[in-house]
Amino acid sequence: MSNTINVLEENTRSRTGKHRRRVLFYVLKGKCEELKYSVVRKERIKGLYAVGDAFKETIKIPEDAVVVVLDVRLNNRGHVKGEVKVIDSKGVILGEAVYRKLKVRFKYLAGKDVVDFVKCVFRKLRLPVKKYAIITNRGA
Repeated sequence: MSNTINVLEENTRSRTGKHRRRVLFYVLKGKCEELKYSVVRKERIKGLYAVGDAFKETIKIPEDAVVVVLDVRLNNRGHVKGEVKVIDSKGVILGEAVYRKLKVRFKYLAGKDVVDFVKCVFRKLRLPVKKYAIITNRGA
């Protein structure tokens, strides 16, 4: 059985090129295994910046899969900031984190395996991380 989830995919930049935003997602299972997904509906939306594309997608994923959504922004000083969300196949948020100053800080965490999914995505993208930390945990 498979479920559908709404996700955002964006790759935009400002007219001057000093600011950028990239939103991407990975469908994962188990030990960092990337899964195939099918796109049910893809709709063009207005992005944060003027140049580039932004889409709102409805994807169909397997029952035991997890979607890791990464929203990263680059400012004019070259600093990268972002948010990470981990969502299960039913649409329930398993974890939320922020990425600032080369640190990933979890605001919410449903289980310890969520950290492994986030580490996996940062390894795949080769984004540098000095430290992973849990700052608050409203679920447990």
